[in-house]
Amino acid sequence: MKTFLTVHKTKLLFIALLVVAIGFRFYYLDRIPNAISGDELLYDITAKSIALTGHDITGTWNPFSAFIFRYPPNQQQAELPYFLLVPFSGLFPFSLLAAKLPFATLSVGIVILMYATANILLGEPFGIAIGFIAAINPWLVVMGRTGYESTPATFFYLLGIYTLLIKKGRALYWSLIPFLLAFYSYIGTKLIFVPFVFLASYLAYYHHKKQYLKNFIGISLWSVIIVIGFALLLKISPTGSRISEIFLPNSPIVATQVNGMRQNSMQSSMLPVVTNKYSVYLQIIASKLFRIFSPSYLFVDGDQFFLPVQQSFFYYVDSIFLLLGFLYLYTKNRRYFFIVSLFAIIGTFPHLFHKTTGDFSGHLALMFPFLIIVIGTGIASTIQSFRKFSKTIVLCIIGFIYLFSAVNFLVVYFNQTPRIGYADFQMRVLSKYLQLAKRQNLPIIIYSNTSADLFKKYLFYTDSMNRSTMPIIRHTDTNNRFTFDKITFSSCENGPAPKDTIAIYDAICDAHVNEPHDRIARLSDGGSLYQIVHDKTCMQYPLNPYPIGVTMNDFKLNQLSEEHFCMIYAAR
Repeated sequence: MKTFLTVHKTKLLFIALLVVAIGFRFYYLDRIPNAISGDELLYDITAKSIALTGHDITGTWNPFSAFIFRYPPNQQQAELPYFLLVPFSGLFPFSLLAAKLPFATLSVGIVILMYATANILLGEPFGIAIGFIAAINPWLVVMGRTGYESTPATFFYLLGIYTLLIKKGRALYWSLIPFLLAFYSYIGTKLIFVPFVFLASYLAYYHHKKQYLKNFIGISLWSVIIVIGFALLLKISPTGSRISEIFLPNSPIVATQVNGMRQNSMQSSMLPVVTNKYSVYLQIIASKLFRIFSPSYLFVDGDQFFLPVQQSFFYYVDSIFLLLGFLYLYTKNRRYFFIVSLFAIIGTFPHLFHKTTGDFSGHLALMFPFLIIVIGTGIASTIQSFRKFSKTIVLCIIGFIYLFSAVNFLVVYFNQTPRIGYADFQMRVLSKYLQLAKRQNLPIIIYSNTSADLFKKYLFYTDSMNRSTMPIIRHTDTNNRFTFDKITFSSCENGPAPKDTIAIYDAICDAHVNEPHDRIARLSDGGSLYQIVHDKTCMQYPLNPYPIGVTMNDFKLNQLSEEHFCMIYAAR
């Protein structure tokens, strides 16, 4: 047995790594996250429309237009996710599992690529350590369980690096395929395409002992040509672009701050020299950069847009090994130290040069893998610095700390996040309620200032897009009139509803309902999300004043009976 373990140790460790990565990303993927956000929804709706009609939901956009960076009306999303989702949400019934499956799979692929790349550059012990940290890293796990573009972008950028490391000669040009797919994966990371490919080529050039210089120069030149082509196509594109989101010294944000600072300063001939758009611009960039790399942001605060409360991008213990990893690389392999550091800094560019002034970790997608590489390096180098017996003890201690940290993260993620209401979970609950209320054969009106989003989420959660309904949906969406299947999605200003109509008022409408009514309540505190009048769906059940006793199975809404649904999600 001992001989078997010794001979097959690498294979067994890789299998264990794979099991952990898959488990963290696929466990309850059909229920958690328990809803889908608006950005994710656009891809799924469009993918289904492509599969049914060959066009987007409006019928005006051909998917092949994405290759020349032309987008569906009122959408300027990344190009590749439409195609990734066609074999899933496009060909099969809408579900949370189908919407997340390609992204969770690619997230597992990220772990494999980080393990394989580290194996090549640093050796097997480092590859295993980096792979396991990537497998349980909160940021990679959470993002891999969503349908956001950062996951495919990260996967294909890393696949491009890996291809450069394993290919030789003219075969190096195969790396352009994953790099091009990365370019199509996420609009935010288009900004770093050229510097990323240049740095990846530099890394591979030294890995191949300064061979194939012409090939690496050719690959770098092709990256420039791709970006120039993208810029030219945007310039002639009739659908517009998101170039206006790039943060430059002439941005209105900078001008506003400069004017405010000058108005609140004593007038001086030196004032324009010290306070101008360039100095303020650099100040804002520096503020963003220090915020990104601050320990509190990375290890404590995080970004609650994606991550659950009480959980940051990394575990607390990662902070120690991040420092040790940088120290090891600096002393043992200074070239790798600078290359990994530059990759991490380049990964911040999409946020540094975006007009957003607050936190948005989605823009930092390409920073996290390289910080994880450093953390894994710190762990492996620490363990290797001890002798055989002590090494086992240190390994067990580190393993226990990470096991405790990972279990704590999973408890928070699977128990607290769903109750908070990820991505307008109430719209998923409302969609189920509408399916039940339709049995009364009465007209239904929903009053909300997010009626367009609600309409599309209703289509998703009820799987209402098919060949027979597409003409109706297309007419409804094109004319901005959201009436479908006897349900009208209206604005707050159009209420109240007639007596013979089921009326549902979104809490944001601040409607004063004085007659008996039920409501859909928030899971976290029982606050009202929707007030429902003229409906008997849940009236026959003894409802509680707020939701109680919610279990993981209760997030499988389509499988709940009317009584069970009402007792969990309705309140009185």
